[in-house]
Amino acid sequence: MNDDRSKILASIRASLATAAGVRAARGPHGSPPAIAAPPPTTELTVPAVGPKGPASIRAVTGFQGALDRVQGVCHRVTSDAGAADALQAVIADLGVRRVVRSDDHLVIEILERVIGGFELLPPDADRSLLLQCELGVSRATIGVVEYGTIVLSSGDTQGVKGTPTERQRLVALLPATHVAILAATDLVETWDAALTALCSTSGDLPPTATFATGPSRTADIELELVLGVHGPKNQHVILLEHR
Repeated sequence: MNDDRSKILASIRASLATAAGVRAARGPHGSPPAIAAPPPTTELTVPAVGPKGPASIRAVTGFQGALDRVQGVCHRVTSDAGAADALQAVIADLGVRRVVRSDDHLVIEILERVIGGFELLPPDADRSLLLQCELGVSRATIGVVEYGTIVLSSGDTQGVKGTPTERQRLVALLPATHVAILAATDLVETWDAALTALCSTSGDLPPTATFATGPSRTADIELELVLGVHGPKNQHVILLEHR
């Protein structure tokens, strides 16, 4: 019994050491993030910001740095035309042929500026077609500077319990690549601030709120970090510094 226990523990130690060596060797982002969001550091502490409040340069750069550490990509732009250019570049770089969008008005306006060459589907398209889409574009309700997290709310398109939400849950989850449009004035400092901001004046949360920190990831199998198992493999955030 003791011999078996020793063998099992030795095998676990060896697997942990191997996984740690693989993680340390990866780049260019350095060591890949743990499954949970990384702890905040003092140098990333930013002045408190809130929805529709002033978005400081420090908040914007803090969010960009945090997103980079969790293997997301932040595209900072200063105009809607710049957002369209950034989206065009992502679509071209990935060779995307089919895109699905949410029904957010800003998402639609930005996509109208993007030159064609791909098929564009609405969020209410048949699910079999959505599963064939390589890229989805939706609006992020909030961005959390502390961890580079984006918050996606949906389920109340009529605004019965507060601010209307877009139809974007499948748009953000099914395609291999998700592009989120985020206004700089929708940055908040912490997850607690994000939850507070999500509540309407009546105190209700939206029916669905998804906190996404970088690409979908899991290390359930042999402690090997794998991206894109339960959601998008690639996450891009187009940060609108002018909004």
